[in-house]
Amino acid sequence: MNKTLLEISQTKNGGLSEVVVNWKNYTKETVILAISELRKRGIPFNDQLENLIAEFSESHQKSISELEQEFFQNNGVADYAEYSSSKINVLEKSDEERIDYERLLQLRASLIQQHEQKQANNDVLYGALWFFGGLIVTIASVASGKGGVIAYGAVIFGGIQFFRGLTKS
Repeated sequence: MNKTLLEISQTKNGGLSEVVVNWKNYTKETVILAISELRKRGIPFNDQLENLIAEFSESHQKSISELEQEFFQNNGVADYAEYSSSKINVLEKSDEERIDYERLLQLRASLIQQHEQKQANNDVLYGALWFFGGLIVTIASVASGKGGVIAYGAVIFGGIQFFRGLTKS
């Protein structure tokens, strides 16, 4: 599993410790960044974390300091502070993209709500038309005295559609 610098920098201390505890499930880069971020925050390492960091180092046959130094040199920086500050533009761009995405989601939700409101209004209007149309046809037909058409389908359908529209609006 791989985590980006943005994810590492936004992860709480417990989440970073979890990366160290389960270092076998993460990439070498993620573990190094998590350890560096914990150090930057001044979080003291207990014996268990120290042992896990030692296991991680032994699995790569280098000390954690050597692994960090090698990683940061490969990225053209001296240390974690310089590495994270060199990525500020990337993080800012990611933040701008996230904000734009959130605005897009809000706009989409607003459009959906407007569409649902319009649909509810249409249900009220057409439901009332069906209901009263069926009622008028039924009353006129029965009033003629010869029996006639009972438009109960239109009355029931119109009533259901009308009340469905009312509950949605």
